[in-house]
Amino acid sequence: MPKVITVASQKGGVGKTTTVINLAHGLTLRNKTVAAVDFDPQGQVAIALGINPEPGIFNVLVSELSLAQVVRASSRKGLWLIPGDKRTLTAQVVLQAEGHDVLKTVEDTFVKSWNGQPDFVIFDTAPSVGGFQEAALSVADLVIIPAATDHLALFGLTGLLETLDNLQQRHGWLGRVAVLPTFYDKVTRASRDNLKKIAAQIAALDFPMFTPIHRATKLREAAAEGQTIFEYDPTGRAAQEYADLVWKVLEEV
Repeated sequence: MPKVITVASQKGGVGKTTTVINLAHGLTLRNKTVAAVDFDPQGQVAIALGINPEPGIFNVLVSELSLAQVVRASSRKGLWLIPGDKRTLTAQVVLQAEGHDVLKTVEDTFVKSWNGQPDFVIFDTAPSVGGFQEAALSVADLVIIPAATDHLALFGLTGLLETLDNLQQRHGWLGRVAVLPTFYDKVTRASRDNLKKIAAQIAALDFPMFTPIHRATKLREAAAEGQTIFEYDPTGRAAQEYADLVWKVLEEV
């Protein structure tokens, strides 16, 4: 089976989707094949890759289309997408209302059913608790938690760590966890102080903390153009930082 990476936070605006698309593309540049699965109803993975959002998640889980019918090429060698849109939330509600085991359904559909397996499946998730987020966490070999270096983001980090602890207690989850500081601005005292708080929060938990991703206009511009940072500004600092993340992920999994 493919290795599964889930990018999750219980706070929005921390760089989840940016991390998903750049990690996914970065892995393909290291000759890996990747399927990105967008569980966020905003459908921004498709937008950031220059693809139109579609109800792919809904169509495969509720309309019972095959995975092959909903998967989309990204125009990048080795990178595919199962897109989502606002109907993703409807799919979650339908599965729960009909009594489906959401965790098992997600694993069977998006991890076990590939014909010609990718090396990696990467889930983007909504910041809401439960449902598809919990399912994507439960099947992950590695959970990456983007944590913006601001005060409120610390609460999102704490909440997700509690969710992972519950998964370990209830389902015996044995995946690994790593924290990725984002929107770091070393010239701002608050950003430096919050980075120290993040490091202190995870120090006792034996989790790695990846190299911080600095706040960068280039990352916003790249997403607006439907490009990854490796396409938009391949020699810039942000590309170097995401390239470092790719290597660290390969070491972790």
